Amino acid sequence: MQNEIEIMRILRIPPMGKLVVAYKDKRYTAIEELSEQNVRQLLHAAIGELITFAGGYQTLVDAGVAPALAAKQSKTTSAQTGEAAQFLEKMEKERDQVKAAKPKPAPSLLANLRPRPARNKASVTKMLSLVEQVDAILQRHLLTDPELGDRTIHLVQDPSGGLIIEVDGKRYQRPREIDDPRIQLMIKKALKEWEAS
Repeated sequence: MQNEIEIMRILRIPPMGKLVVAYKDKRYTAIEELSEQNVRQLLHAAIGELITFAGGYQTLVDAGVAPALAAKQSKTTSAQTGEAAQFLEKMEKERDQVKAAKPKPAPSLLANLRPRPARNKASVTKMLSLVEQVDAILQRHLLTDPELGDRTIHLVQDPSGGLIIEVDGKRYQRPREIDDPRIQLMIKKALKEWEAS
């Protein structure tokens, strides 16, 4: 996952085993302890998503880890359905607001490229990743260039799914961030050759 955001941490405190929620280096035993309404809303939304993650509140009741909801005689089924719809709408709005607040990831150079299919069984097991394929082409080009032959330039897969360009020990995310236009051109040539193959 890219751009992960830690919303809260849940800790169990011995010896009684009480749960506390840690938010921004402070610990709370009840949501009422939070003075900021927007933080309460954020935590409510996260807890609501955790209930959905667990399969719904009734699943928690059936597992014996949550109390059953007390049936109120005065409420009709349609009123309960309306409240549930309002709650879901509110949760979806909060989710959309949180998603909108996240920074958009920068587009990857290799986003539209697909790995070449393997030609035989041996190549299936040793199939290179996209980045490795383009890096192999780049290394071949570097061997033929006397000006860049002594430079250390590699394309590496970022663990978060992006691209890292290593130039003499420095790391870049995009070719345009590199000061040397010859290196930028060499990377672009390798990408074009990979696309043509």
